[in-house]
Amino acid sequence: MAIAAAVCLVVTGLGVFGGGVPGAAVPERTASVSVRPGDTLTALATRFAPDSDQAAVVSRIKQLNDLDDTALVPGFPLTVPVTGAAGGGPARSGS
Repeated sequence: MAIAAAVCLVVTGLGVFGGGVPGAAVPERTASVSVRPGDTLTALATRFAPDSDQAAVVSRIKQLNDLDDTALVPGFPLTVPVTGAAGGGPARSGS
């Protein structure tokens, strides 16, 4: 019984820390950020809205920037949802 409880806690922890909280709201606040070499939409979602549902944040980034393709070019500016505690480099408030 104790092993089952421990496994459940580990799995739950991986879900929370591995990709945000499923169903957690996408932040309304946005910032303009510059794409870094190697960035992906998922990496940006994790960096700027770590406690939100990552798939929903990626969808919002695509919507905000009218993106169909997920290939990012370093130096390209993107508008991304941000939480108050999110960091990761210079960002300008959008709304």
